[in-house]
Amino acid sequence: MTDSPPPDPAEYLRHQYLYVPWRDAVDTMSIGKTLGLWVANQHSARMTVVCPLKSNAEHHQELARKEIVSERSGHVRDGGVVLAWCPTYKAMAKTYHLQQSVIVLAEWSTPRFTGWARLHGAYNVLTGEVMNAGLSDAGKELLRDVVDEGYNGWHDDIAHRMTTRHLEQLDTIGEYKRSVVLAYAREHRAEHGIARLIRILDTFDAARASTRMDTDLTA
Repeated sequence: MTDSPPPDPAEYLRHQYLYVPWRDAVDTMSIGKTLGLWVANQHSARMTVVCPLKSNAEHHQELARKEIVSERSGHVRDGGVVLAWCPTYKAMAKTYHLQQSVIVLAEWSTPRFTGWARLHGAYNVLTGEVMNAGLSDAGKELLRDVVDEGYNGWHDDIAHRMTTRHLEQLDTIGEYKRSVVLAYAREHRAEHGIARLIRILDTFDAARASTRMDTDLTA
């Protein structure tokens, strides 16, 4: 891919969050790199690269000259443009405090950041869609309740029961999306706690699927 401007530059510059989702046979690395550099140039802004290892970016001449923040080192200053380049969840955690930065996230096959893109209303570079978590005020409050239950890592039965109750309420109002719950929780809780939340979600999703199957069979 060349360093020419993207096909719809005006649209790209309207958004604070730009999402390049993983697709088979699509070079998300090149698209993300070119877009991040172009957006930073258009904004005349400092660019920071966030990636799992510094060497991921250092092997690319255009990125090696930029500030590089990895899982293990560095801090992202707010403001400017951030290229989250095939990040892991641990690397992406370095961006969660940012308020003013433009973030270009180029996704690898794993992990996926669909929930993050929905949560932040990101512009999907491949489809032209502005993504949406579909949350009402009530839904946002329930997400906060889920995170509040994880203040100690969702480690006990009470946290499990209360979290499940909040998930049921989200589902009742039609606003439950597993990816959004996890994306929101990751922005507020440590990854070791997220592992316990995932187990709660697994149990909830299994029960939810079983209930729907029973409903279909009796309809």
